[in-house]
Amino acid sequence: MRVPSIPLLVVATALAGLTFGCGGSVFTGAPGGGDSGAHDSGPGPSDGGGPDGSGGPDAFGDDSPAPWSPVCPETLPTTGSSCSKENVQCEYGSAWWSVACDQVVQCEGGQWTIFQPSFEPCQPQPGPNTAACPADFASVPQGSACSTDGLSCVYAEGQCACQVPLEGPVQIDGGTGYWGCVPEQGCPFPRARLGTSCTNAQADCTYEECSYAQTCEDGVWQAQEEACAGAAGAGPGQ
Repeated sequence: MRVPSIPLLVVATALAGLTFGCGGSVFTGAPGGGDSGAHDSGPGPSDGGGPDGSGGPDAFGDDSPAPWSPVCPETLPTTGSSCSKENVQCEYGSAWWSVACDQVVQCEGGQWTIFQPSFEPCQPQPGPNTAACPADFASVPQGSACSTDGLSCVYAEGQCACQVPLEGPVQIDGGTGYWGCVPEQGCPFPRARLGTSCTNAQADCTYEECSYAQTCEDGVWQAQEEACAGAAGAGPGQ
């Protein structure tokens, strides 16, 4: 489903997610991006940066002569300039943890327009896990009650959080928190950059609970409307 442009001032609770690639380039660190979309490898959670502490290869292949996207301009286009592939979305920046921190444009009516794909505002880059986090991803008791509402933990396999479910009636006492991880199994983590190639047309990946998801559409990753649907393993949103 195509995401309509939405106001910037909306609040939801963000999560970002799970692992095994569905095709397409993914963010592997927290590099400087700029309008060119250049991305370098970055630090892992142990040094306050991303999901992979190995400082792996540049996921966007910036050293390759090939374009980063089959449908997007190499650099951020000027708002109002002409475009030909209607509704396609292109992302410029390096914020794998929060799409709202990057610049996203969409082709509408033959012109590039600013596009805000997430209900969630730009979030700070995740830092090192605290001592309250489970030791590893396999130790996260997804779907089980937890007491530290808002606790977020990043692993090589994905990001999990303890939070009160976002749908249902508001509970006066704040409600019970549950462990949950996003996105669904089979989705890339870190998430793929909007506009990069993908091969799994069935991929539907939640990255911010009740706020933001991505789907493989016509061979490229695009934003998708995200309602309060739970991620694999239950927990928040179910």
